[in-house]
Amino acid sequence: MAGRDSTQSDHTTATCTILQEEFSAYQKGNLRYLVRLTPEAIVYVVVGSKQERTLALADVLGCHTSVSLRRKSAEDDSSALLRVFSYPLKKKLLSGSGRSRVITSFKVDRFDSYEQNCELAERWRVAVRCLLAGRTVTAETEFTPSLLPPRPTLLVMLNPFGGQGKAKHYFEDQVMPMMAEADISLSVITTEYSGHAFDVVQSTDLSSWGGIVVVSGDGLLYEVVNGLMSRPDWEQAIKTPVGILPAGSGNGLCCSINYALGEPFAEDPMCHSTFVLLKASLKGHTRPMDLMSVGTVSERRYSFLSFQWGFSADVDIESEHYRFMGSHRFLLGSLHNLMKLRLYRGKLSFLPAEGVDEMEQAREILSQGKGVVKPVHLSHSASAVAFNSGHDDTCMRTRSVSATNGFYNVSSERFEVETPSQESDTPDSQVTFSASSEEERVNGNMNSVYGPEEKLDAVNGEDNRYKNGDSHFLGATVSTNQNNSKSSQQKAASSPPPQHGYGPPDTLLPPMDQPVPSNWVTIETDFVCIIVQSVSHLSDDYFTSPCSSLDDGVLFLSFLKTGTSRRQMMKVMSKMADGSPMFEFGSCGSYVRCKAFRVEPVTPPGLMTLDGEKIDYGPVQGQIHQGMMNLIMPKD
Repeated sequence: MAGRDSTQSDHTTATCTILQEEFSAYQKGNLRYLVRLTPEAIVYVVVGSKQERTLALADVLGCHTSVSLRRKSAEDDSSALLRVFSYPLKKKLLSGSGRSRVITSFKVDRFDSYEQNCELAERWRVAVRCLLAGRTVTAETEFTPSLLPPRPTLLVMLNPFGGQGKAKHYFEDQVMPMMAEADISLSVITTEYSGHAFDVVQSTDLSSWGGIVVVSGDGLLYEVVNGLMSRPDWEQAIKTPVGILPAGSGNGLCCSINYALGEPFAEDPMCHSTFVLLKASLKGHTRPMDLMSVGTVSERRYSFLSFQWGFSADVDIESEHYRFMGSHRFLLGSLHNLMKLRLYRGKLSFLPAEGVDEMEQAREILSQGKGVVKPVHLSHSASAVAFNSGHDDTCMRTRSVSATNGFYNVSSERFEVETPSQESDTPDSQVTFSASSEEERVNGNMNSVYGPEEKLDAVNGEDNRYKNGDSHFLGATVSTNQNNSKSSQQKAASSPPPQHGYGPPDTLLPPMDQPVPSNWVTIETDFVCIIVQSVSHLSDDYFTSPCSSLDDGVLFLSFLKTGTSRRQMMKVMSKMADGSPMFEFGSCGSYVRCKAFRVEPVTPPGLMTLDGEKIDYGPVQGQIHQGMMNLIMPKD
């Protein structure tokens, strides 16, 4: 029995091995390794030993050789270099788990000729790149350079003033090296004024890029989404894959993406989010994401995150003065607004989504914890782009830059490397890249830019949870067949009609000056706050909707109303990070699923926000559009 099992195991190993070769350890004397490439990993063992070490391809971001790194042969050394960049997930002593860069290097020295060794190393690089791109290869595959997958091309929108003003620093120090390792081709635009990203995506031919990546907070992505939806070809434009890297104060979408994937976020948000985005880019993976169309009496906009009115909107906008504090600005803003705890008179109407008890679903999700963090399956050339950021004419030029001309010049003297027998989980082992000293000027503007070469169906019938007298709505006027208040009707009727422009029809929404349908629920009372969201997190510290997923086709509505004390608010705020604040609402609020909503304020002008951006105060209504946009995100 044992003999048969061993034979079967050996046969399985042999059939799974794509490449196998003996290499020397880089800068480790005469130590040699037997290295195997399988569909799942690079496995290596010291010759004569039985202890294997594994680099899971799920953690690998890129693979480079002497050829791709533009290294010249030494006079007394004919060996070539094979280097693998990986980001394994490891437990931290005090702070959970996180990813750290590990560089594993081998000397390819099978032949006496440097050219032949480079050719062998390139064969391995092609094989690894094919596997990272999700291609099926076998031991019979001929690994020639022509088999290399096309390099992903991305348009990066960088807001240097995002968050604490460190976006450019994060991008150059963390994102650029990782994109170089993954062999991503970039064009980078540094935004210079509010609305710049909107202007660019609204008017630019996007066919040259495989996706748009925003390096900023949620506000810049809000510009990009609305710019795409403002184009005559919006149906095609909104399908352009979009990604985001966290360089803002809130970073709600990045938190929601990492949470959905089971990827850690708190330890090093930029590293983890970049890793996830690049792994998806290498495979060309996207996932659909819902958009919420929101209309006021004068305009129509699109949201991927949330609509807010009351306490949370006040905190978001009024804490802008403390932007230098990063995400801590929201805590300071919350404490400041808690002292005055305003009430906002208005009418809230919504179309319930049937079939699920939200509170029970949330309890079940949270009782399971956030799950085991799982690695997500996820290349080195250079280009530079100069961008003229004038408001009227957009001009871009791209030029190729050799990897040996100073930008992304990689040599053994420039960084510390980890040999196969000595890997590190500390961030000290990094590639150091030197930026090109050459600068591009276009029309007098200097801007350094770098780059490595179900349908919605109307819900009919009543939901008994929302009848008058339900304990969730004590103290409020609730009806399931209502008419707008006279003041709201007069205000809507006297205002100009919404400028809808482009976009899908809002089939669930009546005209603003008409009452909502009979199957909607209406609550008229004094509110503390109202939040309508389509993702799980509003920011890294505000885990407010554990039931939300990115493409479920529903909105999650949470609200607090009159009767909420400061003590209750403090309790809710203290639990925002773990997703349980909705259990503290009691009779003063609720958490429900809906397809559409309307808010009609009676209180004098205040603040309303959409994805953290201030919008016109007044009657607002919106509905969900399922899976409208494509998010750069792994499918598994």
